[in-house]
Amino acid sequence: MKKITAKQLNEIKEWVRTQVSAKRYEHIQGVVRSATLLAARYGASVEKAQAAAWLHDCAKERSRSEMLSWIRKSPFKLDPDERAIPALWHPHAGAGMALNLWKIEDKDVLQAIRCHTLGTPEMSLLAQIVFVADFIERGRTFEGVQKMRLVAKRDLRSAVLLKCSMTIEYLFSKNMRVHARLLQTWNAFLAASGAK
Repeated sequence: MKKITAKQLNEIKEWVRTQVSAKRYEHIQGVVRSATLLAARYGASVEKAQAAAWLHDCAKERSRSEMLSWIRKSPFKLDPDERAIPALWHPHAGAGMALNLWKIEDKDVLQAIRCHTLGTPEMSLLAQIVFVADFIERGRTFEGVQKMRLVAKRDLRSAVLLKCSMTIEYLFSKNMRVHARLLQTWNAFLAASGAK
């Protein structure tokens, strides 16, 4: 499996800058910073964490038709519930771009990009890092983010659970659909924590 190099990371960074708005780029930079710190803390590859973080939202501002085109060019599929919620398309499109444009074949990196919104019960360490980093980056100001940052420093799996619960609560409060995978992620990580 090809190693992700500093040169490739720099090329990805410069490319991402040209693909998204200044506001989105600032968010992505924050996720890279948080993912770097979490990877170092929890013993994951910093380079892989940075690659996934740089690419996690690279498709976020693409048109629906373009996102679907990138998904079709990849082995990644939308399930019926995702297809009905276009806000959930960009992780799969981003992974498709990582695979096809950047020739990133590392399964952990691709999973981390694909799962940064909903998670998945079988998230790798790297995917957990990007899932949490996306929520705690320095630009986030929602109520409870400080608590989330503290939890992330102490226990990554607890931070995954907290992101799930806060996201589910937010979606409930806005009368929005909750994708089953978010609930499955919550249930799996809760069971692994020993809760009943």
